Amino acid sequence: MNLENLVRDVAETELLYLGDPYLKEATCNILKVEPDDRKSAYLILDKSIFHPKSGGQPSDKGKISTHTMIFDVRKVMITSRVAIHWGKYVQSTPQIGSARMEIEWNLRYRCMRKHTAAHLFDHCLSKVMGKRVETTDSWVGDESYIGYLGEAPSMEQLRLAEKMENELIPIGGKVASQLVTREEALLMAPGAPNLARLPANTNLRVVTIEGCEGIPCGGTHVKDIREIGRFQLGSLSALDDRFRISFDINP
Repeated sequence: MNLENLVRDVAETELLYLGDPYLKEATCNILKVEPDDRKSAYLILDKSIFHPKSGGQPSDKGKISTHTMIFDVRKVMITSRVAIHWGKYVQSTPQIGSARMEIEWNLRYRCMRKHTAAHLFDHCLSKVMGKRVETTDSWVGDESYIGYLGEAPSMEQLRLAEKMENELIPIGGKVASQLVTREEALLMAPGAPNLARLPANTNLRVVTIEGCEGIPCGGTHVKDIREIGRFQLGSLSALDDRFRISFDINP
């Protein structure tokens, strides 16, 4: 399926999760239904609570339904600011018109906690190393990791950063997001390593943990770092100019 052709002449999707990541269900209008095979299809909605696979965060799953139809959402993608929901027919077939969305909350909430934990670890590792670390990539689904540019720190430094994070979490700290211009983002998140990789000529969403540096990010996060639980450092793998740490969270 050519996704660019699929979204042509379709209005941008209103991404409800950006305003409220705790929104578990909401109403919507199905704008387009593109069959994939006998049992699956691509759906485009006017608004969505489903986070797509992007920015190191896996796609949400869930369902879209009416009083006669149930559609199992297995994967969500975003192209040209239009969210595309791929899934399987469970009951009847989707039709253009009003419907209701519902996400798998446990999957979403775990991603929110992990995503926030990863940002907090960036801050803690920067403090331990005495300089702002530069992230290269990350993943907050199964087998989560954070990638960084530069020479790998020692395990002692990583354990210190882990200890710092687990001391900060029970103290708590608010997590806020704000949509700003690129110029404002430069002021709110000076030196943010991922700023140069983001699209030019567009507004950016900056996420800030209380007491930490802001970071441009389109993912979902918890309201307070207390919700993270406990951060657990995993393995370290290093190449010549970069390194990656695996991690997990516990209740």
